[in-house]
Amino acid sequence: MVDPNDATGFKIPVCMLASGDEKAEDVENFKKNLRVENHVETFGDQIHGWMAARADLKNERVKSEYERGYGTLLDFYH
Repeated sequence: MVDPNDATGFKIPVCMLASGDEKAEDVENFKKNLRVENHVETFGDQIHGWMAARADLKNERVKSEYERGYGTLLDFYH
């Protein structure tokens, strides 16, 4: 789901919060390929789509990581 080659085209800061469904090697190589300010973090116990419609916010762990993820985005971009 993550293509490390996509990172070479970024011209603006980027925050990428990967799920545990993304290949760790791809996420690592994506970060290595970035040439802009960035924050790359994997939320290993979360599923792809955990910050969108697939989030099970009735599950306390998912809800906590969902909130932490959005806090991370706000801190990075604000």
